[in-house]
Amino acid sequence: MDKLTIPKPAAKMTGRRKTARWIRPELLAEIAYRAWTDDGKLRHASFKGLREDADEASIFALG
Repeated sequence: MDKLTIPKPAAKMTGRRKTARWIRPELLAEIAYRAWTDDGKLRHASFKGLREDADEASIFALG
């Protein structure tokens, strides 16, 4: 993972941990969910699979 290490998270995060190690995103996953909670988390999230066909226009950043 040393080659993938980056200085800060790729997405906006809350509650950062001093011992966290951030790595450059390499995979794109499709996630289904019911709703966002009031504190910004996904409710009833489920992994649908990895994607290789998405372009940057179809990706959104958390936060």
